[in-house]
Amino acid sequence: MHVENREDGTERTVPLADVAVIVAAAPDLTLTAGALRRMAELNVLLLVCNEKFEPCAVTLPYYRATSTELLRRQVEWTPEWKEQMWRHVITAKVRNQAANLAHLKRAHSVLREIANRCEVGSAGVPPADSGVPPESPSLRRDAEGSTPEACAPQTRTTLASVTPAKRAGLHADTPDACESRAARHYWKHLLPRLSAGQGTDEKRRVPGTREGVNGMLDYGYAILRTAVLRSLAAHGFIAALGIAHAAKAGSFALADDLMEPLRPWMDRELRQFLQGGPRPMENWMRQAVQVLTTEVVMGGAKLRLLNAIDLYVQSFADAALARAPLPLKIPLLP
Repeated sequence: MHVENREDGTERTVPLADVAVIVAAAPDLTLTAGALRRMAELNVLLLVCNEKFEPCAVTLPYYRATSTELLRRQVEWTPEWKEQMWRHVITAKVRNQAANLAHLKRAHSVLREIANRCEVGSAGVPPADSGVPPESPSLRRDAEGSTPEACAPQTRTTLASVTPAKRAGLHADTPDACESRAARHYWKHLLPRLSAGQGTDEKRRVPGTREGVNGMLDYGYAILRTAVLRSLAAHGFIAALGIAHAAKAGSFALADDLMEPLRPWMDRELRQFLQGGPRPMENWMRQAVQVLTTEVVMGGAKLRLLNAIDLYVQSFADAALARAPLPLKIPLLP
């Protein structure tokens, strides 16, 4: 791809085969149809941002299946298989959250315990006649990957209002219950530190605010989501059909599902970025993309996070083809 900078007249050539994601933040950026065509052929995704540096569009290659058998498996996913795979995903997410709080001994141990309980499974699930409705992740999660417990305004709850059935649901070891407990604990300890670094006064995680630390996190997560979409497209998945997130018009539910364990990688990147004090969003945009080049150790080998994401999606494809909840190769924080 030939790149020309109209401001200073410099020119350079970039091998598209070495590019995974292009973030278009400059308002006067111009791309030729030839460049877009070649990007699609090489599965290079384009993330377009608006004037506030918020991601507003993403390009994907025109759908082409690499495995019709994989497509049939995706359409036929059973609720039991999806629940078991979701358990793998959430267990890894909570373990990564615990790694981010490893410097806080008590907070770290609580999250590790939640992850262990989620991994074990159904020991804490309330019986069918307890009055607690069955978990339905697809109804409880939106396209942004948020659970009501994790981001909705907190309401005051009294002991009198908590029925035994509701109490059983709160202490269940379903993936959603574990994720919700972990989220409350995680953000209670992490967000104040991020907020202090940026000089804001944010007390809870609220997606979609477009300001402060919450806005920076949203931007970072969009980068991760785009990287997951790239791998899903390469493997021939239908990104709109997920295992836990609700399928909505124009949504990529499966990408939202699989990116959950990757969010703490971006959280760590932002924490390190803000250690020197408040920084402008423009600087964070350049830094957030660099998380994809972070070194990850998987199976005794060192590779970039971007390549680790592809191995992760490949392991998910293997589990889908086998119709079995096989362990996933999820990048874990050290």
